[in-house]
Amino acid sequence: MTLDTLTPPLFRRAAALMLAGSLGTCAASAQVTLADFQFNEGTGTVTRSATNGLEGVLGVAGNPDNLPLVITESPAGTSGDRAVQLQGSGFLLADDSDGPILALAADPLTVEAWVRWDGSDFDQYNGILAYGGSYKLGVNSTEILWTLFGVVDVSSGLFLPQDAAWHHVAVVYEPGVGVTFYLDGASTYVEETRAMRAFGNNRLSIGAEGLSESIVAALDRVRVHKALLTAEQLDSVAATPKPVLDTTLVAYDFNETAPPFQSAKTPARPAIPSEEYFAATTAPAFSTDSPTGGAGDFSMEFASAGRRVVVPDPNVVLNLDPGDFTVQAWVKFGSLSSRAVFFFSNGPGGAISFSILDRKLFVTTLGILDQPSTAAIPDDGGWHHVAVVHVTGSEFRFYVDGVLGQTVPYTGGALIGVRTDTQFYIGSEPNGGLPFVGKVDRLKVSSGVVAAEDLDFRVIPGVDPGAPELTIRTVVEVAWPSLPAGYVLQSTTDITEPESWEDVPGTPSAAEGQFRAYFPVTPEQTFYRLVKP
Repeated sequence: MTLDTLTPPLFRRAAALMLAGSLGTCAASAQVTLADFQFNEGTGTVTRSATNGLEGVLGVAGNPDNLPLVITESPAGTSGDRAVQLQGSGFLLADDSDGPILALAADPLTVEAWVRWDGSDFDQYNGILAYGGSYKLGVNSTEILWTLFGVVDVSSGLFLPQDAAWHHVAVVYEPGVGVTFYLDGASTYVEETRAMRAFGNNRLSIGAEGLSESIVAALDRVRVHKALLTAEQLDSVAATPKPVLDTTLVAYDFNETAPPFQSAKTPARPAIPSEEYFAATTAPAFSTDSPTGGAGDFSMEFASAGRRVVVPDPNVVLNLDPGDFTVQAWVKFGSLSSRAVFFFSNGPGGAISFSILDRKLFVTTLGILDQPSTAAIPDDGGWHHVAVVHVTGSEFRFYVDGVLGQTVPYTGGALIGVRTDTQFYIGSEPNGGLPFVGKVDRLKVSSGVVAAEDLDFRVIPGVDPGAPELTIRTVVEVAWPSLPAGYVLQSTTDITEPESWEDVPGTPSAAEGQFRAYFPVTPEQTFYRLVKP
């Protein structure tokens, strides 16, 4: 860089630092990269760290203990007639969002099913069939209930036996009037005039209250009708299944040898195991949008709440002992409605999380402290590098795009050797809470303090675009190399305010492998830098 000798010394020093892309240094303890996720697989259901053999699973992996079994012991007991046995915390789900047929708020409704329950895994509340967070047929301590979620549990006074025998259960609901309950032909009526609440989704849950409170039981001949069926019309005779009716909306006989289970009515509403649903709805996806924008460079996109990467770590590779650590990543956030966690570890190697709150960096030493910062990510829809450095017994340092945004004194340390989770998470907390919605790339976790100049804030790793050359005469000339491409010139008159940088308007001229921009000399000191959007 060349500067006119009349340039004030502060301008010369600050410009040199900022244009080189690193502001400030820190004394660095010995550091080791423990996890380094580049997300460049591009396809598949796993992503691998470049160090230590860690492998992250996209979404919540299915638990085989929760998968349903197809059984031949059906109510009818005839050859080829099957039923489904639910296990663990598993259940079945059908998607009714394409032209919903089950979102019946003011229409007559009949729900019926055959249930074989031995009570070996008994809970206070269990769902048999539920829809949309609005209505449910279930049991509470074996008493049959009709539930209008958020409004009322209508109790029947009828109790479903836990005797491992098949029993027919049905509810006939007339909105604004009342509910008739049936158990093996016996019936009771309960007046109920309150309306159900608005539907929160279009999921049909079979064997659960929604996404929880499952019933460990066998089910068969699960049907929903848009009608007030009489006792004679119900499918209540075990040996002789009744045909579906014109008013039948869905009818699951579970005669397949494996999921998905098809409804006997159209439109198709296949029911899949909850484990498949959770895997599909919690998995993020690879994206070609990355900080470099280069071919073969991918990022991980968390398109909606609850999506996450789960990284098993049974050997405690992520060990932050004795306490210094650095967590850094490139982020491009979408909607930030609340604190958004993009890294979470609650294992014996160190209990910490790194997140964003109102576009500002936020670190948590789990069980000790939530620490916000004033280090803000520009709200420009672009990629930005973020980092937090913990110096044991001293402080947190927060960086955005390689610039130290804030230093916060902190002596509380982190819990090491205390917590027991054997996996860590990218994109949210373990249960999907405080989700990050957006894209993440080049996530690195290190033990020790990574020096400011060694952070991964350069768009192309390890490659500086080169420092612009400034020549100040009757005009200010700013020049920089045309390669690497894609850099934008920004300026500020307040170097102490990280959010004051703005894109310089106009198009620079290009010649002989350089870009050049020209500005009038002003009384104000002006600082320039190059950034990759």
